[in-house]
Amino acid sequence: MQTNIEQEQLTYCAVHPDRETGLRCNKCERYMCAQCAVLTPVGYRCRECVRTVDNKFFTGTNQDYLIVAAVAAISSGLGAAAMLFIPIWLFVIFIALPIGGGVAYLIRRAVQGRRGRYTGYVGAAAVVIATVIVMLISRTDLINIGLWVYAGIVAGIVYNRFDGKL
Repeated sequence: MQTNIEQEQLTYCAVHPDRETGLRCNKCERYMCAQCAVLTPVGYRCRECVRTVDNKFFTGTNQDYLIVAAVAAISSGLGAAAMLFIPIWLFVIFIALPIGGGVAYLIRRAVQGRRGRYTGYVGAAAVVIATVIVMLISRTDLINIGLWVYAGIVAGIVYNRFDGKL
């Protein structure tokens, strides 16, 4: 049986009170378990401290999400419409790469370099939605491999430009 002194020295994770730990955040001194700890270049920190540091890099507003969606949808939709005239879908790969870079560049210019936590997701979703709309308007069946490859490449480039870890 533990004595009173031993019971006082036991510490528990602030997020998971059922987990005993001795690890502390080197910024806020909060106790955290191994699951809550994030290794940073300056040591272990809790997820809350890491998130507050990350928030300094996200300067985008809610209006920026609307701008990102509009620019991504219009520019990638025009590219998808152009892809309808390419007879061999393998050529789409080589054409979609510069279009994806162009869409990401237009988005970046439209929001003046700001980005939000979900900018990449919004841009990528707008690319896919615009491509599906082009398929429906042009009465192309939804099994058009070339347009799906196009949408995947462009959406991937847009996502990676804003949220990717590459």
